[in-house]
Amino acid sequence: MSPSGILDSAYAAGIVPKQLYGRTQAKTLQARLSEDVLYSPYSAFYRTEPGYFFLNELVADPTIPAKFKEKFEARRRIRDLHVAPFLGIDGDFIESCDAELLHDWPKLLQEAERYKAIHYLESRKEAGTTLVVWTFSVVRRGSEVLSYRTGRYRTDQDTFMNKRTIGFPGVISFYDCTLFSDGDFGAKENSLNAIMSDLDISAVAMHGGDVPDPVPRGSVRVHENDQRDVLLVLMDWTCPPWFEPTTRRLSLNDPCWLDLKTHNNIDDFEPWTKATLDAFCEADERS
Repeated sequence: MSPSGILDSAYAAGIVPKQLYGRTQAKTLQARLSEDVLYSPYSAFYRTEPGYFFLNELVADPTIPAKFKEKFEARRRIRDLHVAPFLGIDGDFIESCDAELLHDWPKLLQEAERYKAIHYLESRKEAGTTLVVWTFSVVRRGSEVLSYRTGRYRTDQDTFMNKRTIGFPGVISFYDCTLFSDGDFGAKENSLNAIMSDLDISAVAMHGGDVPDPVPRGSVRVHENDQRDVLLVLMDWTCPPWFEPTTRRLSLNDPCWLDLKTHNNIDDFEPWTKATLDAFCEADERS
């Protein structure tokens, strides 16, 4: 059952504790169940799929269909815990940049530093006209890119829900920038962390697989919500030959490979993918 379904049944049975209140009870319950499943070896629950839970005590019941007995092993989504300070670039500076500069991330950063347009923000709410910088990482296999449908774990916005995307997003933090960042303010590190976390490939990589670095392909200003814009750094990552996504292995919905030259249903994509498709195709042409 989903957390909403559990709550509906509990209210119908009259067993909801009096101290449980608020408008987001289902989200609170899901967070508590997820935490219990993840950290408690004696949890009464397990996942059958993302966002759905079942009772361990019913696993041995012969009347329960087998599909509800297969446990979905969810991973710790550490990268979803955005860590401040966040990298930001003045919106006025970005507005003054021409298309050529927006397509060259290292040069854009050099110019932003020269104009003192780069800042670190302690809170995304304090951004004002400063654009918080995200990486939007595209996983490539030849002429194809990896696509999936956005789910409840990423956003509740109607314009994103269940839409197809080609990017793995992450907010660039002060802690992404290391001695090995080569002047990109940690974009490569943030991008690789997002990819490896979402595709669950770190364990394989540690056993001898080569993991190439993501390559910046430009930047684009997009809407995060009705209140603010953000700056997306489009990162291009060619996956190793040993990697192949599978639905059960990933916390992703409907993963598949797409050839963007033949996939013409633009309305099926979420807003950030729509905004970056032109930049991505232009980068291909320049290559």
